[in-house]
Amino acid sequence: MERLSDNVFIHTVITHGYSVNCAVVMGSERIFVFDTLDSPEAMAPVTELLRSEADGRRIMVINSHHHWDHVYGNAAFPQCDIVAHRLCGRLIDAQVKTHSEKIPLPPQEGVMPPNIAFGDRLTFTDDTVTVHLLHAPGHSEDSIVAWIDPLSLLLAGDTVEWPFPSFAQRDASEIYPHTLRQLNQLPVNLVVPGHGPVMGKEIIDRNLDYIEGLYDVVRTAKDSRIARADLTLPVEAFAPDGIDIDEVYKRAHQDNVEWAFDEI
Repeated sequence: MERLSDNVFIHTVITHGYSVNCAVVMGSERIFVFDTLDSPEAMAPVTELLRSEADGRRIMVINSHHHWDHVYGNAAFPQCDIVAHRLCGRLIDAQVKTHSEKIPLPPQEGVMPPNIAFGDRLTFTDDTVTVHLLHAPGHSEDSIVAWIDPLSLLLAGDTVEWPFPSFAQRDASEIYPHTLRQLNQLPVNLVVPGHGPVMGKEIIDRNLDYIEGLYDVVRTAKDSRIARADLTLPVEAFAPDGIDIDEVYKRAHQDNVEWAFDEI
């Protein structure tokens, strides 16, 4: 695990060819676990840390959104509260029951649903940290972020991603940029994305540029009567300069292109 500060730890795993981040924030009365990765086994370093460091503090698990690579490890915390947006539980249930080949089977232990839900925002205050949970739709309708004060830290889930975000919410071409502009107003110095390295606040702008740029180009192409099958938009034209894009994100970009085309 990476120690980001005295009371913040980052645990990263590689699943299906890409990295996924979990964050642990130690407060004076509570410990917050932000996302549970793709299985209870993947959370072993976190549960080991908690065994040695919890010291009677209440452990609270936060699901940034319902996607399997962020919630399949919920069963690693059987006695803990799980907090999420009010839409998250229903979406987890639907995901577990799906027969899509794109979604791995849930772990043998099952996927514990959230038992604390909120709509727009929810705040937990300890003597040392205040955790503001904010609804941040765009990547998915149930996406939330955690703004940690006074650490100037944003735990972003998949609302912010590196090297660019993935589209997974219908009719998000206006919602997603609005969410990112709102996040840009927060007094944040560090951002922990759901996927990718810890970065400065500039990652929010880069995600916003990608979304707006891609939708603009796809919209122009569609206005010109270019067919979906003939639309070729190289990822290098949209990704940050100097970044080598691997096959996972090349496929993600093509999925984004097709998603934008169908939405417009």
